[in-house]
Amino acid sequence: MSSNGSRFNRGNGSDIKDVCKIAIVGCAGVGKTAITVRYLTKRFIGEYCPTLERIYKCSCKVDDDDVRLEILDTAGQSKDAWKDGYAYWADCFMFVYSITDRHSFDEILRLKRLVEQVKNSTSVIGILVGNKCDLLHDRQVPANEATELADEIGCQFCEVSAADWTDVASIKNLFKTLVKDLRKTRTVKEGRQRKQSSSVKFKQAIQKVISGKTPAKRTLSA
Repeated sequence: MSSNGSRFNRGNGSDIKDVCKIAIVGCAGVGKTAITVRYLTKRFIGEYCPTLERIYKCSCKVDDDDVRLEILDTAGQSKDAWKDGYAYWADCFMFVYSITDRHSFDEILRLKRLVEQVKNSTSVIGILVGNKCDLLHDRQVPANEATELADEIGCQFCEVSAADWTDVASIKNLFKTLVKDLRKTRTVKEGRQRKQSSSVKFKQAIQKVISGKTPAKRTLSA
């Protein structure tokens, strides 16, 4: 695992099939870093610097293929920072809220709409994550309400606890789900592009025949 500062590369890296760039977004204190660290190291650390932003790089195996992950653990950002930052950089998003913080849940829809605005697309690959599900006695967000929001924004939904070591498998599955969704989307897109390319070539060939530019076939004399 490696990490670096929050410098965003807009090169062709995201076009490589085995690279997946994931941005972990949500309000401060919801457990974005805790989820990231739990996934990468299986450890839990309760306190983090809320203004620290890092990109972690690691690899995983999905459907027997090696995939390189670049995970951006976001800090608090202004709306303007999204335009030239992680909303543009990321391939997919993990929208995190705390089940004990109603405000963090209410912010998710705004964040999703902001991503759509920056991406200029409503087809954003993401997953809705309710963290701190070990604190059921402090719950402010019912699971059924989160399920309804997930349906509205077109994401899968899962509740986890980064603090609970028994939830490591569930946290790993969050990242695997995003990778699978991204790979599926890319496969469909590549198939559509190949189909369009074949269609264009076919039309060009027909046009040449119609315009008489196709050379006549030679016949062999006996």
